[in-house]
Amino acid sequence: MGRRATAYGVFAGIMGAAALVGGALAGVLYDISVPLLIVVVGIQTSALVLL
Repeated sequence: MGRRATAYGVFAGIMGAAALVGGALAGVLYDISVPLLIVVVGIQTSALVLL
């Protein structure tokens, strides 16, 4: 039982860190080029639909 709780905690920690990094990268991309950010969002939306 303890290992399952640890696994959920590690998973949540990794997802939180990935969300933080993703948000920061989106902000940097927004500073560089808004049209490129729109292309990236379109690619991610397409990937979501395909999955």
